[in-house]
Amino acid sequence: MDGHGIAKFRDASLLATSADRPWTLISAEIRSHGAGEIGAFTPHNAEITQILRDENAAVSTRASGGVRQEVAATPGTTWLCPAGIREEATRLSADIPRVLHVYIPQHSFLSGEVAGLGFRAQDLRYQAEVDSPRIMALLRNIQLELGREGSAGGLRMDGLALDLISALARDHAEGGRQALPPRGQGTLDRRRLDRVLAFINENLEQDLSLTDMAEVACVSVFHFARVFQQTLGAAPHAYLSERRLDAARRKLAHGADSLSDIAQASRFSSQANFTRAFTRATGVSPGRYRQAILSH
Repeated sequence: MDGHGIAKFRDASLLATSADRPWTLISAEIRSHGAGEIGAFTPHNAEITQILRDENAAVSTRASGGVRQEVAATPGTTWLCPAGIREEATRLSADIPRVLHVYIPQHSFLSGEVAGLGFRAQDLRYQAEVDSPRIMALLRNIQLELGREGSAGGLRMDGLALDLISALARDHAEGGRQALPPRGQGTLDRRRLDRVLAFINENLEQDLSLTDMAEVACVSVFHFARVFQQTLGAAPHAYLSERRLDAARRKLAHGADSLSDIAQASRFSSQANFTRAFTRATGVSPGRYRQAILSH
């Protein structure tokens, strides 16, 4: 899923993108911006922008609807921009080498109980210098997943996206705080848990979403991740990642499938990302793991 970065930031170098990842509720990019002007633009997604690195004491100036915002673009500086507003040209006083852009499309605001808030992409506050520990933590996790793909990254990003929308609705809605539904409490009963685990094991080589799992469990997507973790002691993405890692080990031990085929079956966007993730998890590369198993 793409955001609107290609259309908005035509002169900014693209350093990383989630376009080839199975992310369904948000997308993200890291770009390098040169000094000068970013042309006027009307985004169709809600956008969050955060400075990751700045070595030049840059100042960013932007404006929309008579509101002008001029701030020092230091690492961690974060802006919000709702969908549908006409943002006038943004000016950067100096180069900014690494900037995170997160895009949230309208359909993501309609997921599960989040839809009941009546909070839409265009209801986000036009705000500079966001100071929210919760949002900062969520953006860090998005950046980490963008830089280090996991085998259940799409599922992890579903959860982060819902948490991010909830945090924005609570503290950064134009017109004031939105009341949030209570998060899931308790655990899944044995019958529902067995259905979900069977569904996961039968679909390890498919892209799975929180919505898919929640529907199998007959639980709302907004509550599912929490009750799943309270039942098994592991988040859905962590459980799925471990099951895919087990399947990859079995394929490597069998010796018939190529590394690229195993990477694809494990739902990685590339063999290189699979190799990095497998090595992080096991301490040895897939090739060396296969060699060690087959040599015995």
